[in-house]
Amino acid sequence: MTNKSESYEKNFKILENVADSLNKDEISIDDLVEKTKEALTAAKNCINILNYQKGEFKKLENEFASLLNDTVEKKDDKPDTKDEIEPF
Repeated sequence: MTNKSESYEKNFKILENVADSLNKDEISIDDLVEKTKEALTAAKNCINILNYQKGEFKKLENEFASLLNDTVEKKDDKPDTKDEIEPF
């Protein structure tokens, strides 16, 4: 997971640097196409990483929901008795 995080940070930094250079008019017309390609590649990489992370979070959300449902079902399956002591 660290590699994906570093990869995202690296690609996002590329986007920031290109945008900053464009805002300061530091990119010559000769380098403009190359820098635009570099920024496009970095943007695609960021989007791919974010989509992957979104999918992973969705899996975790589903696992938590399943866990909660199982807990509620088990609690509902217990018979109600007045003598039973509830755990803390």
